[in-house]
Amino acid sequence: MNFVKRFAWVLPLAGLAVFGLYSLSSRVLASTHENGVAEPAVVLANNTHGVVFGTASINSDGTVANCFNCKKSQTVHLGTGEYQVAFQNINSTITANSGFSRWLQVDTLSTGSITGGVSCTTADRAGLTNGVFVLCSNPSGPVDTSFFLFVAR
Repeated sequence: MNFVKRFAWVLPLAGLAVFGLYSLSSRVLASTHENGVAEPAVVLANNTHGVVFGTASINSDGTVANCFNCKKSQTVHLGTGEYQVAFQNINSTITANSGFSRWLQVDTLSTGSITGGVSCTTADRAGLTNGVFVLCSNPSGPVDTSFFLFVAR
């Protein structure tokens, strides 16, 4: 009897934990659009292994400082904070759905420092299956910056 009294609080806490995980999992596994339709889970066409197939050091004006397997002629500055970085000799398609991942590091590519909370995101480049779209911004909006990009699968 003493054992039951001592641990009676465990069962309600366990129930709350299970309910909380169930509630969280439904939000994580399927996001719901405003119209109430659940977004389907993404399934990649190929496995990712973390092998780097290409790199690019890009100056803030979009020129290539140096690269491995990048296609300099298709690497361009599109607008303030917007870049297109293309790769060659990797695969005909380097989209995320094909199992490719991208890592980007804002970098001075020399001495100095990055100021103002600059960060960049990547996405597949519409209409260019061997390209990566990069958007860089700070709290004030889009901003040009230099960066280092890795493409792996």
